[in-house]
This record gives sequence, C-alpha cells and structure tokens, in this order.
Amino acid sequence: MRSVTEYLEKAAEFEALAATATVEVQRQRYRDIAACYRLLAREREWLIGTGAIEGERPIDSQRPSSG
Repeated sequence: MRSVTEYLEKAAEFEALAATATVEVQRQRYRDIAACYRLLAREREWLIGTGAIEGERPIDSQRPSSG
C-alpha cells in the first residue's frame, strides 16, 4: 500500500501528463486518474486519522537491519 505522499505524487504525475496531452479524451483520462489518486490519498489520511490503520513509518525504519 502506498503512503499519502506517494498517492499525491502520482496525482501530480498524471496532472502533468494531462497538461501535455494533445488529445482531449486522453487529457480527461489523465485528469480522472489524478483525481482517483487524490481520493486515495484523502481516504488513507482519514483512515490514519481515525486510527483504523497505522500511519506511514519513516523510510529509514522500513529498511531491514543489516546486523
């Protein structure tokens, strides 16, 4: 599962694709996908806020120890 930040980064990627698309149908499709990623980010943020799921751990704590 992705973090809130990762979902928002993906949304930004698709917004950038939408901005450069030359076909309107493709542009709208990219905007729709970006909106879905923003929805996923909001939902995950809400679930974390309610305590239904744990929040993201810092990246350093996700790495396995080498010892």
